[in-house]
Amino acid sequence: ALREDPHHKNLLFAGTEFGIYVSFDDGDHWQSLQLNLPITSIRDLAIHGDDLIAATHGRSFWILDNITPLRQAADVRPAAAWLYRPATAVRIDNAGFLGTPLPPEEPTAENPPNGAVIDYFLRAPAEQVKLEIFDSEHTLVRRFSSEAPHPARRPPVPIAERWFSKAQVLDKSAGMHRWVWNFAWGAEPPGGGDDEEYSAPRGPRAAPGDYEVRLTVDGKTLTQPLRVSMDPRSTATPQDLAQQAKLGRQILAEALESRKALFAIHAVQKQLSDLQPELQQHPDVKASADVASAELQAIVDGGSSSDRGLEKANIGLAAALRVVESSDRSIPAQALEVYHESSSAAKLALTKWEDLKSKRLPELNHQLEGASLPSLAVAQIEKEIEESQAQ
Repeated sequence: ALREDPHHKNLLFAGTEFGIYVSFDDGDHWQSLQLNLPITSIRDLAIHGDDLIAATHGRSFWILDNITPLRQAADVRPAAAWLYRPATAVRIDNAGFLGTPLPPEEPTAENPPNGAVIDYFLRAPAEQVKLEIFDSEHTLVRRFSSEAPHPARRPPVPIAERWFSKAQVLDKSAGMHRWVWNFAWGAEPPGGGDDEEYSAPRGPRAAPGDYEVRLTVDGKTLTQPLRVSMDPRSTATPQDLAQQAKLGRQILAEALESRKALFAIHAVQKQLSDLQPELQQHPDVKASADVASAELQAIVDGGSSSDRGLEKANIGLAAALRVVESSDRSIPAQALEVYHESSSAAKLALTKWEDLKSKRLPELNHQLEGASLPSLAVAQIEKEIEESQAQ
C-alpha cells in the first residue's frame, strides 16, 4: 500500500509485508516508521485528519495519533531546539473515567490524548525547559517546567500507588518529546488532587479560541500558534463556554485563596499546639495563645447559618466549580447559588483572618518573644503555600 499525505505532497507512507515506511522527499529516500508496531503485513493505509491508520494482517487496526511533526519534518532547522506547530486541538466534553483503575494484567489499548498535543525537539540535553500557554490577550493560561515539583503530601493509606497520578515534568533529554495540555487553566492539584485534606481544585477548561505556545530552552524562546476548536457534537454556544470559563477562573481564584488561608491557619494551630508544654510555664502568654486558638477555630468552623466558616466555604467553592465544569452547557442556577453563598462565607472568613493576622497574632508574637519562645511564622507559611500553588 502506498499513500500520499493530503496536506504534504512529498510525504509518503508505504505498507509492506514487514511493516511501515515513510518518505519525506516524494519517495527518493525511505526510512522505517515501525515504532512499537509488531512486524506484520500492512495490507492498507489511510490518513484520517492528523492520524495514520494501518490495517494489518492478524494484528487488527493500528493508529499513529497526530502525524503533525512528520508533516513539518522538512521545515526543521539545525537548531538546538525546535517547536513544532501544534495541530488544531478539539475541546471535547468531559469524558474522564473516575472509577477504579483497571488491573495491570488487564489488556488495554491507549486512547488518544484528550488535549492539545505539543511536540518539541532537543538536539542536545538541556539544563532547563519551560512550556507556557497564553490566550489571545497574552494572559498566561498554563505553565509547565522541567523542574521536579515538591513531592505530594499523602497520608499512609491502604491504596495501591497506581491509583494516584504522577507529577509530570517536561523532558529535557536530547530527542523528540511530546507533551499534552489538557486545556486546564492554572496549576494541576499535586498528586491528582486527593492527597491533601484541602486539595486544590482542577482549573477550568480553556474555551475554544486562539492560543500561543511558548517553549523556552536554556533561555532561548520559540513560539507557535495553537487553535482550540469546539467539540462538533456539543450543543453549547461559544458564549456559553466563554461564560463558563470566566466564572470557572473566578471560582478557582477564590478557592485557592481560601485554601491558602486554611493551610496557614492549620499551620499556625499546629505551632500553637506544639508550644503548649512551654506555655505552661507562662500563664499570661498561654491565656493569649488560647484566645488566638479559639479565634482561629471559629474562623474555620463558623458560628451560625450565616457564618458557615472557611472550611465549608472552601468545600462549597470546589463543589460549585465542579458543577460549572461538569458539561458543555450554560451555567446551572444551582451552581450559581452555591457559589454566591460560599463566596460570601469565604470573604467573611478571610476578613476575620486578615484582622487576626494584623492585630491578635502580632501581639501574641510579641509576648512569645518576651518569653523567649518561638514566634508564629505566618508570613513564611503563606509564602511556602503560594509557591506550592504556583507549581
